[in-house]
Amino acid sequence: MESMHKFFNKQCELIKISNYSVRPKPIFLNAVVNVSILECLKTNTINKKVLCTKMYRKSNEDTIQDILNRLEFIDVKEFKLLGRYPKISKQIEVNILRKLFKIKNNIGSLVKDKGSPIYYRMAGGRYFKVITNYSTTEAASEKVIYFDKKIANTIGAILSSNLYFWYYQIFSDNLNMKKYEIESFKIPIDKLDNDKIKYIEKLYSKYLEDIEKNVIIHEKTNYKNITSFKEYKIRMSKNIIDEIDDFIYPLYGLTKKEIDFIKNYEIKYRIDDKED
Repeated sequence: MESMHKFFNKQCELIKISNYSVRPKPIFLNAVVNVSILECLKTNTINKKVLCTKMYRKSNEDTIQDILNRLEFIDVKEFKLLGRYPKISKQIEVNILRKLFKIKNNIGSLVKDKGSPIYYRMAGGRYFKVITNYSTTEAASEKVIYFDKKIANTIGAILSSNLYFWYYQIFSDNLNMKKYEIESFKIPIDKLDNDKIKYIEKLYSKYLEDIEKNVIIHEKTNYKNITSFKEYKIRMSKNIIDEIDDFIYPLYGLTKKEIDFIKNYEIKYRIDDKED
C-alpha cells in the first residue's frame, strides 16, 4: 500500500480508515475478505491527520448499522510503517505504541545469516501464531530466521507473547505473517541481562512443551507431498503466554493497566474460537 499512501498523503489533508474483519462474519454479504473503507478529504495539500479504527468484528447478532454506531477513530499518523497504518481505536493503544516506538533496537537488527533458528508459520493461526525453535511442518508456509544462540529463544518467547500478537494484528493483513512484521518489532535488548534471558528461556521451554502436549496430528495421503500436519491449540496455553507478558512488560516500560489490555485483547475470539 506504500504507493497509495504516498498519493493520498500528498493530496488529502484528512484520511479516515475504518477496518472490518472477515471473521466471525463478513461485514458485507458477498465480500468474504477483510475490508477497509477509506474516506478522504481532497485538498491537494499535504496530509495532516490519519484517523483509523481497530479491526471490527461482526457477529451473527450484529447489523452493519450496529457496527457503524460503535466505530471509534483515533489519529495514527505518527505510527506509519512501510505501507502500514495501525488498526487501533483506543488511547491506551496509542500510549503503548509510543513506548514501543521509543525503543532503539528492532528484531531485524539481530537477524543473522546463520545461527540458532526460530520458525514461524507464515499462513494460518487465526488468533494465535505458532513460533518455535524447531520445525513443526513440512509445508512451504513455514519460514525460518536465524539469531545468535544467546538471544534466539528469548526472541521466540517474545514473538509468542500477547504483546507481539497485538502488534501483528494491528499492522498486518490479518492473514499472513510476513518477515517485516517480525523484524520491525522492537526489542529492549539493553535490558536483557543474563538472568532475565535465562528466566524467559525457561518460560519459552515451558510454553513449547505445553503446546506440543495439546497438539493434534492429522495424517494426510498424497497432499502436496505432506504426509501429516500438526494442528496447534495455542489458546490452551494462554496462561503460559500471560506469564511471558507478565515478565516482559516492565522491559517495555508498560504499565499493569496497559499489559492487562494487551493480555485481554480479542479475548472473546482468542479463547472461544474452535480454530487457531
